[in-house]
Amino acid sequence: MMNEKIGPVEWDGNRLVGWITLKGTRIKVVADRHTIHRHAPGFDDALTWEIKRHGSEIFEKLMPYFLAAYSTKDISI
Repeated sequence: MMNEKIGPVEWDGNRLVGWITLKGTRIKVVADRHTIHRHAPGFDDALTWEIKRHGSEIFEKLMPYFLAAYSTKDISI
């Protein structure tokens, strides 16, 4: 099983930006509103204030999406 960890998350009004750790490698990830609405269960119509307030929770719900996106990439570099 992969070791995943979520770091600080910031909402800039258009996208969530934060850091996750996969397989011991820290990766900067970005999720725009479309990605949040599509891949974060329970946030399919989230408003700006909800995204800002629940950014870490949204990133937790996006972990399967991030894992799929980065599992095919060589993150050991």
